[in-house]
Amino acid sequence: MSAPQNIIAVVFDFDDTLTDDSTTKLLAHHGIDTEEFWKVKVKSLAEEGWDPTLGYLKLILDNVGAGKALGKLSNSSLRAFGGTLKLYRGLPKLFVDLKKLAQAHTVSNPVVEFYIISGGIEEVIRGSKIAKHVHGIWGCRFAETDGVISHVKNVITFTEKTRFIFEINKGIADPDRKNPYQVNQDVPSSARRIPLSNMIYVGDGLTDVPCFSLIGHSGGEAFGVFDPSRADSPKKAWEQLAAPRRVRSLNAPKYGPTDELGALLRATVQHMCLRLDVRAKTA
Repeated sequence: MSAPQNIIAVVFDFDDTLTDDSTTKLLAHHGIDTEEFWKVKVKSLAEEGWDPTLGYLKLILDNVGAGKALGKLSNSSLRAFGGTLKLYRGLPKLFVDLKKLAQAHTVSNPVVEFYIISGGIEEVIRGSKIAKHVHGIWGCRFAETDGVISHVKNVITFTEKTRFIFEINKGIADPDRKNPYQVNQDVPSSARRIPLSNMIYVGDGLTDVPCFSLIGHSGGEAFGVFDPSRADSPKKAWEQLAAPRRVRSLNAPKYGPTDELGALLRATVQHMCLRLDVRAKTA
């Protein structure tokens, strides 16, 4: 059976895309030297062959426990910390505006949904003010022992992010990830809930490149963000994302209607809605 395929998915990375790096904020909140954590300890593990994401999660667990920097850290306390994060300018109003844009198109009746795929900590994201606007969230998760995080439960690294793009594409609703093999089931293109061409991806760095490439090469749109106030950010963004043409544009992460990125996202959703209208009229 053919699916309506009138849903537009706007997919975001989280850290340095919607808010400042939340793990760095968490570590600093507990008095951990973040420069040493990332540039010395995580870097050292990576040089030993560790996946960088698993490396930082291991180091967090090393700091959990009585008398340690993070104390008896729990998933509920991670979620509570997420509620303290400040979102970037124009959020969450962007989400409201994009939904209104879609509602004005009565020919195809498009719907806009929002997703987050992040190598950050999922419970922190779920505690943030943005979570209630988001249809699906995937991040790294911890299991607990006696109410304290003790083991890594899920990890999301570079190409792992594309797995969840395909879950969105196929319409898999499995927030507890009880069926990890479901994403590999064959689903005909006509039956997929959200075509890749109906997707927009917004991210800030090399961990997002697989998603940029997948969506960009499939008829969707990819936008890169960078912080112009950081001395090395514009140069890295140009060399890693713009010059290889991995993204449509590079902009500061500001999402108001008169901000460059905010205006581009509104225009892109409008264009996709018009495309869906044309398809509906000619079907």
